[in-house]
Amino acid sequence: ESLHIEDPEFTKQWHLYNREKSEEGNDINVVPVWLQGVTGKGINVCIVDDGLDYEHPDLKDNFFKEGSYDFNDHRQLPTPTLYNDNHGTRCAGQVAAAINDACGVGIAYDAKVSGVRILSGTLTDADEAASLNFNYQENHIYSCSWGPADDGKTCEGPSQLVAKAFKNGIEKGRNNKGSIFVFATGNGGIYGDNCNFDGYTNSIYTISIGAISSKNEHPPYSEPCSAQIAVTYSSGSTKQITTTDVSISNLTDPVCTSNHGGTSAAAPIAAGIFALVLSARPDLTWRDLQRLAIESAIPVALNDEDWVDTVNGRKFNHKFGYGKLDTEILIKNAKTFKLLNPQTSYESEVKEVKKEIVGNVPVSSSIYIKPEHVKNFKHLEHVNVRVNLTHQRRGDVKIDLISPHGIVSHVATSRKKDASERGLENWLFMSVKHWDEDPVGEWKLIAQNEPRSSSKGELVNWTLILWGEE
Repeated sequence: ESLHIEDPEFTKQWHLYNREKSEEGNDINVVPVWLQGVTGKGINVCIVDDGLDYEHPDLKDNFFKEGSYDFNDHRQLPTPTLYNDNHGTRCAGQVAAAINDACGVGIAYDAKVSGVRILSGTLTDADEAASLNFNYQENHIYSCSWGPADDGKTCEGPSQLVAKAFKNGIEKGRNNKGSIFVFATGNGGIYGDNCNFDGYTNSIYTISIGAISSKNEHPPYSEPCSAQIAVTYSSGSTKQITTTDVSISNLTDPVCTSNHGGTSAAAPIAAGIFALVLSARPDLTWRDLQRLAIESAIPVALNDEDWVDTVNGRKFNHKFGYGKLDTEILIKNAKTFKLLNPQTSYESEVKEVKKEIVGNVPVSSSIYIKPEHVKNFKHLEHVNVRVNLTHQRRGDVKIDLISPHGIVSHVATSRKKDASERGLENWLFMSVKHWDEDPVGEWKLIAQNEPRSSSKGELVNWTLILWGEE
C-alpha cells in the first residue's frame, strides 16, 4: 500500500514478495529496498533477445529507444515480428514493468529497458559482437538468456570477434567501469549438461546465474558448473514467473503470462536486481559487482551434499554457486563497498602431460605457483584452466581442479549424451570456487573416465590462469 502498487498481477509475483506461509522469505527480498526509495532510476538494462514489445502498456513508459536495435532485420526498433517472439518482452517486464494498473511490476520499475533483437534469424559474428556493445555507454547491463545448445553434448563458446566484444565491453563500456553481462547458466540440466561447456556463461566477463524454485530447491533443468556465481528464482514444479507478454493488437487488456520460466527467466531477475544495485552505487565496476554478488549471496537447500566451505566463511555449491541473490543485503553491502584495485593475472607455462586416460585410473598433473608468480596479487578471483585432451568419447571424461587448500572444482563433469571424438582443444574452463584463496602452492588437475567407460584418451597438456585484484 505504501508503494501504491495497484498492478492486478502483482499478487501472483511471488518472486518479488512471497505471501505463501510455507514459502515465507522465498523471494528476492526487494520490497525493503523499494521502501528505501531504490527503484532503478538512471539505469538502462538491455534485453538481448528476440525483440521487445515497446508499445506494451507496462513497458512503453520505460522503453529506452536509443539503446535498441534489430540486428535480425536491420532496423532501429526491436519489433517482435515472428509468432513466437515473446521471450524478450517477458524478460523486459521482469526487469522494468512500470507501476501502473497494467499486469505486474518489474524489479527496477523506474529503470529503463532497451531491446536488441538477435535471436529471430541468422546472425553474423560481426552483428553478434555489435549487439553486445550496442550503445554501451548508455546501456549499462546486458541481460542474455541464450547461448550454445543446452543438449548435453555441445561444447562451444564465442567466436574471436564476440570474445573481443566482451573484453571491449568490460574495458570501455559504462564509462570505463565495464558493461555488466548477465548470462543464464542454461536449461540442459535434464540432459546432464554443465555450464562449463558454454564459453559465454563461463567467461570471466559474464555473471553466470542459475535458477531455484519457490521452494528454494534446485530445478532439474538448471545447469550446474564451477563458473556459476549465484542463483535466483524461476519456475519449479509448481510456481512459475508472472510478467508481461507480447500484446496482440486486437486485445485491449495488456497481455500477461504466468508461465515464464527456466534459467532464461532467472537471468533477467538478476539483471533487475543489479540495476537496483547500480542505481544505489553507479561507480561500481564490473568486478566490484561480481565480488558483491559473491559476498552477499545466501546459501539455500543446505541439505544438498555439494555445499563446501571455501574461504572467509563462504560456502559454494556447483548447483547454486554461492547461493541466492538477496536484494536488501546486496544494497546494504553495496553502500559501504570499497572499490577494488585494478585486475591482475598470472598465466603458467603450458604443462605437458601426455598421459593416457584409460579405464577408471585418474590421470593427475600439478602446476606449482610460487610466491613470486603472484607477488602483485592482493586477492584471487577467477581461475581458468586451458585443457588439451584427446578422447574417443568426450562425454566419458570428468576433470577436477584441486587448489593448494584442497578445495575441489568439478570443472568438467561427464555427459552421457556427448559422444564427440574431438576431445578438448584449448578449451577454457573457469571456476569462481577459489575466490580469495591463497594461490601459492600445488594446483592439481585430475582427469578420469566414468567408471563404466570403455573408451580411452590422453591428457595432452594444460595451463593454469589466475585472475585477481592488484
